[in-house]
Amino acid sequence: MTRLVNWGLPLLTAAVYAYLAGYLGSQLLREAGGLMPYDLRILGYDLHAARDFLRALTPEGFALYQGPVMVADYLFPALMGLCFLWWMRPFKGVFGMVCMMVAISYTALDWGENMLIQRMLAAGPDWVNPSDIFGASAFTQGKFAVFALAAVLAVRASWRRVRR
Repeated sequence: MTRLVNWGLPLLTAAVYAYLAGYLGSQLLREAGGLMPYDLRILGYDLHAARDFLRALTPEGFALYQGPVMVADYLFPALMGLCFLWWMRPFKGVFGMVCMMVAISYTALDWGENMLIQRMLAAGPDWVNPSDIFGASAFTQGKFAVFALAAVLAVRASWRRVRR
């Protein structure tokens, strides 16, 4: 069972990410006139950039972002969070609790970002709420920061486990 999780979970996660970022992401990029989707803007975005993206997005792009992209983008963070939890085990002491909170925070931040992006897409460029834009941007930046922290903690925990 351990071998299945060791290999199967990361491979499934990588496959979902390849589908999301590679296949769907390239389609979304075309449907937005080459503008980067919100989810991939590591440094976030402002009101102007968010509205520019919404204006550039074709009707097909709206459907793609609200449909297949969102489905895959809810699945990926759940799988990635499970990978982090698996790699960070065992959860002993304060370090274990911190690891668990970081892994769960990554998933929660990504899902929060998705929720706000859905609201922005539903509102459209002229009616989008600036607080949704600023919130989504903050979630995007936080997601990437927590992902980096989770990756470091997962490597550390895995290294310590292998050393034992």
